[in-house]
Amino acid sequence: MVNSAAAQQVTRSYGPIAFVAALGNILVVEVAVWVFLPWFVLAVFVLPLLLVDLAIAALLRARPGNAGQIGRGMLIGLISAPMTLAVFLPGFLLVQAMGFV
Repeated sequence: MVNSAAAQQVTRSYGPIAFVAALGNILVVEVAVWVFLPWFVLAVFVLPLLLVDLAIAALLRARPGNAGQIGRGMLIGLISAPMTLAVFLPGFLLVQAMGFV
């Protein structure tokens, strides 16, 4: 039988709240990384910010409902800074090696 008497509630892992949390986290993390990237200040100010953000996201992800969606969105947003650097730096180094900068 396909239909059963007991209805099961379906919970969504990702939704609009997770999307907004990811966008907000990307905005904050990316701005911090790109503003402080050229200086040593990156290690002093941004790394602790990223670690605190990661801890908060991990705690929220474990919670049910909207808090869990916000945590998953924050974790997705945290991926943006390292991925941007992985994409941008090889191109920048290539342009610099070619003598354009």
